[in-house]
Amino acid sequence: MVAIFIYNILLIVLYTITMSIALTYYAKEKRKIFLAITFYLAFFILDNVIIYMTEFFNSFASNYNQAFMSVPAVKTIIFIVNAFCSLWIVVALSKDKIRPFQTGMLILLAVWMLSTPLLPNSAFKVWLYYLPNQLFLFYLGCYAWRQFRKNTKISETTRKYLKWASIIALIFSIAIILEDTFVIFNIDQYTSLTIKIYNRNICEDIFSILVSLMVIYYFLRDHAVREEQLLQTEEENRELYFLQFCQVHQFTQREMEIFQLLLEHKPNQEIADELFLSVGTVKTHVHNIFIKLDIKKRTQIQAIYEDFRLKQDEEMLES
Repeated sequence: MVAIFIYNILLIVLYTITMSIALTYYAKEKRKIFLAITFYLAFFILDNVIIYMTEFFNSFASNYNQAFMSVPAVKTIIFIVNAFCSLWIVVALSKDKIRPFQTGMLILLAVWMLSTPLLPNSAFKVWLYYLPNQLFLFYLGCYAWRQFRKNTKISETTRKYLKWASIIALIFSIAIILEDTFVIFNIDQYTSLTIKIYNRNICEDIFSILVSLMVIYYFLRDHAVREEQLLQTEEENRELYFLQFCQVHQFTQREMEIFQLLLEHKPNQEIADELFLSVGTVKTHVHNIFIKLDIKKRTQIQAIYEDFRLKQDEEMLES
């Protein structure tokens, strides 16, 4: 029991760390795929907590299993949310959108899981309840593989993760079905007197662990590299825009140096001290800059420069 307790704690810690990383990046970048990952992992945690409670508290296990055989509302919500989030993630990676037939599959999945409990209690009933979830996971694996092979709009990094996701989904959809089949028909008990259900699926745990590790790897490796590249590009663009602005307005080298400090809102005395010039010389250069920019106040400098940068960004996007 101690080993099971430690195992559960480690799983929850892993899911929580992964979810926290995804949520942090969502708060920072507002990318919807990070929100989908956050919800996906949140329901991993919820599912694992429930399973943990069925393993350690007999009264909870008995009540939960009885409810599961009649109205498995909690498990159904977990399955539907996870199915939707996993589809959302793969669609986002593929730069695609959720199709009507995919929405129909989710609705059919929900209807199936809500209808199956109406059947008489038996191992076959429980097996039928779980089956469509793994079939949907298998479909997701096929969909991700197709996007990996056919989609030309995505980056190599995205293709790599679609490939990994498809392989994991395809392998574990089959593995989970096989484990469910063995456990449900050979270990669980479904009689009028006794209902004993082994709620944990080890293959499902391994699947969720691999998903978590893949998410962590992305944020710590590929996303970190991407952020570094974006910062470098932004810095290069900033320098390029500055040079282009100065060339357009025919600034001299000294005027360029003074203009850079004007953009930093530095007064004449600070500019003079930094460039080892007299205040009078600085004032003369500032006056010449104002003439070339056709402005009269320092407060106009930032606005005219930002307008130039925005126009350059628009031209770059159009090209």
